[in-house]
Amino acid sequence: MFKRALCLVLSLMMILLVTAVKAEDSASALTLAELKTWAENYKTRAMEVEPINDPAAPESNTEDGYMFLYEFATLYMDRPEMTADSQVQCVVLYSGLENGPRETRVDMTAQEILDAYYTENPDLVGNRDGAVVYQLNLMPQTAQAGVAHRDGQRLQTIEYTVYEQLATGGDGYSNAGVIYTLNANNVTAIRVYGLGDRCGSEDVDRAMAELEALSQEMTYSQVQISFVGTDLDKFQPDDLAFSGLDFADLAPDSAIQVLGLPLEDQWMEDGQQYLRLMSFPTCEIVFSYDANQENPQVESLLIDMATMEGPRSLRVGDTFASVLNRFRHSEGQHDGVDTEVLYGTEESGEFGVATYGMDGTTLRYGLKLGDKKVVMNLYFTMNTLAEIFLYAAE
Repeated sequence: MFKRALCLVLSLMMILLVTAVKAEDSASALTLAELKTWAENYKTRAMEVEPINDPAAPESNTEDGYMFLYEFATLYMDRPEMTADSQVQCVVLYSGLENGPRETRVDMTAQEILDAYYTENPDLVGNRDGAVVYQLNLMPQTAQAGVAHRDGQRLQTIEYTVYEQLATGGDGYSNAGVIYTLNANNVTAIRVYGLGDRCGSEDVDRAMAELEALSQEMTYSQVQISFVGTDLDKFQPDDLAFSGLDFADLAPDSAIQVLGLPLEDQWMEDGQQYLRLMSFPTCEIVFSYDANQENPQVESLLIDMATMEGPRSLRVGDTFASVLNRFRHSEGQHDGVDTEVLYGTEESGEFGVATYGMDGTTLRYGLKLGDKKVVMNLYFTMNTLAEIFLYAAE
């Protein structure tokens, strides 16, 4: 009996230990204290050197405060003199050599930024414009939030905000935070703002209500990406459902229902069947019909406009790297000339192949759909996706 009790106690201790370790490993939400401590370190550095600009010049007086420009950072102060009594209002970093809060840096990926902070929403589920990363509402004492702003799959900013009741109790709340500006999934600037700003409880409640509404939306999420490649799925039938369409069983009526009436609707005959080209504002679709102009079958779909998303939320204008890293890769070989097998074989019907040429790069993916095959060609010019072409193959 004693041995059983001892085993139970030891097991409980192990569980508590593992839980404690996980708690230590998990990133926490942003706090006002860490922002101020981080900013004060930059103020200390700034007091040791002269700014590049003239902080007293009229053009240096901005909405953020008086601008002090240094090689390592740009500081905005509450006065045009850098003294021990001067208060930091805002700090902006553009150099990848400088550490932002939590040792984040310019040129880091979006995922590296997200990993540095607490998250309740790792897949960034929300709507096409944004997603709540976390929301901690402990009013009337404090509220903390993280939100990602995006244009589809293109993350634009990741912002962490902290509203903390001031020590005096009657002077409102802090309105400080950090914004990571992104381009092509990499950080281009880090801006710590609002270190001297104040707001009322009604402002905090309004901000929290807006984030709560966004957190209830579950219509869009970030597509998984991987630099490793072998941990991603192959191009598969589920990828054929996009933008309200399903290429697997697409028909003229369903296309019109989603895309509206076509701008052009052309018929062509080759003696044995008819082809119908339907041109919509966002894409072109070709259907084949039998000799009686019946039984339409989708033959191809072309997207060459950035307003429509294709499989895995691809859009015209995406970079080559951002597209490649959404599909399985790194399993095959490069022929040393212009062709790289990403996975599979074309003979099997399930494959990914990259072809590099002087006129541009092409990614080709194939999948099996019953007794049919579907191929997706992605054409790139100047490292940018110019065309998404899906077609039914023999």
